[in-house]
Amino acid sequence: MRWLIVLPFERAEHMGMDLRDELRGLGHEVRTFAYRRDNPLYKNRGTKAAYQLWILRRLERACLDWRPAVVLVVKGGPITPGVIRRIKARVDTLFVNLFPDNPLWMIPFEHIEAYDLFLTKERYALRSLESVGLRNLYYLPLYCVPEIHHPVTPTPEQARGLRGAVAFVGSRYPYRERFVRELATYPVRLWGSGWDRAEAPEVRALVAGGPVWGEAKLAIYSGATLSLNHHHPMNDIVGVNTRAFELAASGACQVADHKDELPSLFVPGHEVITYRDLHELRRHLDYYLAHPDEAREIGQNALKRALGEHTLRHRIEEIIHEVDRRFGVH
Repeated sequence: MRWLIVLPFERAEHMGMDLRDELRGLGHEVRTFAYRRDNPLYKNRGTKAAYQLWILRRLERACLDWRPAVVLVVKGGPITPGVIRRIKARVDTLFVNLFPDNPLWMIPFEHIEAYDLFLTKERYALRSLESVGLRNLYYLPLYCVPEIHHPVTPTPEQARGLRGAVAFVGSRYPYRERFVRELATYPVRLWGSGWDRAEAPEVRALVAGGPVWGEAKLAIYSGATLSLNHHHPMNDIVGVNTRAFELAASGACQVADHKDELPSLFVPGHEVITYRDLHELRRHLDYYLAHPDEAREIGQNALKRALGEHTLRHRIEEIIHEVDRRFGVH
């Protein structure tokens, strides 16, 4: 079956390229198309609309020329209902959207309904959209990519800096800084953009480095005694972010704020540590910093669960099954 994957960037982050590789590994024909390109025409307010129109015309031409059975759009804010209708009028194809954020505030409402199938990680959004009559929705959690997310043995120097640490890798913003201030008496170590500009001196004192990627990030996940996963308050209402799966696949002992969907993905107390308030969080930090062997065991349990149920291959197979169930396409 032919799949056209429509991505934000020509050299997208791992999501698009890994989707392509997994589909090809399952025997499908796959091409990719970038709907947003990082250049002055896109960034310039005066030329952005015309540039996006040009991109949409190229997408329409690509579909007419190659005639994919499924057009799988990742995010796809600029993909208009009009271009979807025009393509579907001339090509027997399905439009599927894989949306990795909260669609209630990250994509125009009318765009959601234009898809044959809209995949969301956020059941709160799914219920809200169903309550006004949409029926093209499907709950699909995010995932890990084992080739990218896996345990790493830290160097001796890294290990010394991470032993007994509560690590957090992510950008600073005011809400998150206020959260970290509450943990300033713990051995928290921060990596990510903006932390060196934190307003609170006690937070700046926790900064271990700037943004980290690849093996360096995995070494932090694998080497720290505990890894914080503080969800975005607007993006993750009841659903779970990508970091939850990346940490699990790295064998990290993850300490996450409770989300309603989390227990169905990782068992609290066995594969993840969850908390509902700061008092409960501090209690968990006190206990597991004093019992690092138990923390490591939780990380290993999470790794087994991630590889057994939460990889990109699992999600691709679920998408294919749902497309076939609804539309008879396989």
